[in-house]
Amino acid sequence: MFSEKNISKLIILTPIITVLLIAFFTIYFFIQNQYKYFDDESIREEIEYISKQKNILKKEINSVLSYLDYHEKKANDEVKNRVKNRVEILYNQLSVLTKDKNLNSSKKNEIMNQLIDSKAINRNDYFFAYDVQNDKLIQPFNKSIQKEFELNDKFIKNYLYPDTGKYVQLKNKLIYIKHVPKLDWIIGSVENSKKNLKQIKKDLIKYIETIRYENNGYIWIHDTKYHLIAHPFRQDSIGKYDIDLKDASGDYITKKFIDETKKKPNGVFVEYNWQKPNKKQFSKKLGYFKLYEKWNWVVGAGLYMDDIENSILKNKQLLEKRVDKYIETVVVISFFVIFIIGILSVFISNRINQAFNEYRKSVVKKEQELQDLNKNLELKVQKAIDDVKKKDRAMLHQSRLARMGAMLSMIAHQWRQPLSELSGVLMELETASKFNKVDEKMIQDSVIESNKLIEFMSNTIEDFRNFFKPDKKKVYFYLDDACNEALTLVDASIKNFNINLVKKVKCNSIIYGYEREFAQVMLNLISNAKDILIQRDIKNPNIYIEVDAVGSSAIVKVLDNAGGVEDEYIDLIFEPYFTTKSSSKGTGLGLYMAKMIVEKNMEGEISVENSRKGALFLVTLPFKSGKD
Repeated sequence: MFSEKNISKLIILTPIITVLLIAFFTIYFFIQNQYKYFDDESIREEIEYISKQKNILKKEINSVLSYLDYHEKKANDEVKNRVKNRVEILYNQLSVLTKDKNLNSSKKNEIMNQLIDSKAINRNDYFFAYDVQNDKLIQPFNKSIQKEFELNDKFIKNYLYPDTGKYVQLKNKLIYIKHVPKLDWIIGSVENSKKNLKQIKKDLIKYIETIRYENNGYIWIHDTKYHLIAHPFRQDSIGKYDIDLKDASGDYITKKFIDETKKKPNGVFVEYNWQKPNKKQFSKKLGYFKLYEKWNWVVGAGLYMDDIENSILKNKQLLEKRVDKYIETVVVISFFVIFIIGILSVFISNRINQAFNEYRKSVVKKEQELQDLNKNLELKVQKAIDDVKKKDRAMLHQSRLARMGAMLSMIAHQWRQPLSELSGVLMELETASKFNKVDEKMIQDSVIESNKLIEFMSNTIEDFRNFFKPDKKKVYFYLDDACNEALTLVDASIKNFNINLVKKVKCNSIIYGYEREFAQVMLNLISNAKDILIQRDIKNPNIYIEVDAVGSSAIVKVLDNAGGVEDEYIDLIFEPYFTTKSSSKGTGLGLYMAKMIVEKNMEGEISVENSRKGALFLVTLPFKSGKD
């Protein structure tokens, strides 16, 4: 437990300790998170860097293969152009020599001899001409070509009449042939398409051996029969059968490279151990190999893993520095925030202490006032109780006066007609006396009639006296009987103002409660409906009463056609002392007392709502049983 003396220290230390704990755990989890981030980022960096190095190897190999494709296509295009140009030159010369339309065999021989004499055809060139009509080859022609390319009937038949010129590839030889229509000759030229590639391959190999990339990166080539074709650091082994080459682990790496590449000609990665250029020790190496199918070459490139690991280590060190700097910044900021909060805590705690001291003084003062109040409390409570009792007595007095006024008003209405009739009897008797027409029978009849009227008036007084006498205990009564009792008292008043009252009994239920009090509730509802109809001067005024039952409840509805209660008053209509009548005509206690009788004394419910015609009061009471 803390004493009041320690509260100021508690106010100062609590936020500081709280901030320190929050800062400590925040920094701790932040650092842990950063180290985890560093580990994850290191793995990601390593994966990305290795992927990048693999892409470099792919790029280098693909560049070499594209370079080979380019020069191979260029060499083939050069051969095509040479054989075609030679044939086109010969074709143009023959076109000039065959302007004469009458060409016989001797003339054709003369043309060929003319070409030979003019040395238009180089005997070292692979030219030939075939006389289609005489089915024979025409000299000059290298006969070894005829034998090598099987220039027989089958060949001629397959490639007869290529008027526009046509290329034919036979083994390593490329042939271009064209038909000379006037001579009916097929002329052609042939060249070894692979002959020039040997020199081109040598030139390409020299270039490839000069390629370098990254640290210690170079290109080498084997053919698919395990011969070394190109290697910048193994010149003594060029052209040798290289299948027995082993790495530091004893694996036959050449066989491994080539066999894997044959399975995956589109490229394969292989790890092995090999020496760096001009180094004796072996290092782990990542190689990439791809097949160049046109020449059956396996082109390889590689990177040493320790070079990759060194680069990855540098990247990790840079990342670690960034993380450490970030952590240092966060820690510095956190301590700065703690310092600021500490200063604010001291400042605020001083202000709180001041306020606390003032509050303590105020509490002492209030305690003194409370003690004084406690001394006089009993007197004040007693005085308040007396005031409440006075108000209750005043309320009851007002209620009694209101009920008395209503009772007198209704008695007056009930007596008005019998008094008029009694006055008429007396006037008739007086008139008969003046004219000496009074006899004993007339007097006797007048007395009897007067006694009847006086008895009626006396019964009226007794009815009102009994009606307003409070019930002492609950009884079983029919709901309609209580309604009729109320109607008996107000009937004369209603008729006096020409108000049409309709009562309809759908279900007359037996109620357990205070019969007279409920009759007073009905009298109050009917009187209010009558008053509002008179106040608003409604033409054809009507009051409708319905007695019914729904489920386990009896229902009484009282409806008028006076237009309803104003919206701003409908929630206040059952409040005590609230009335819409003038002060001389209403006290505001009638509906309040009705609500108390129904809801507290008889466990029912009373409510009001506006219908299309006017105000609808709904009284709901629980009943024991019902009968019509």
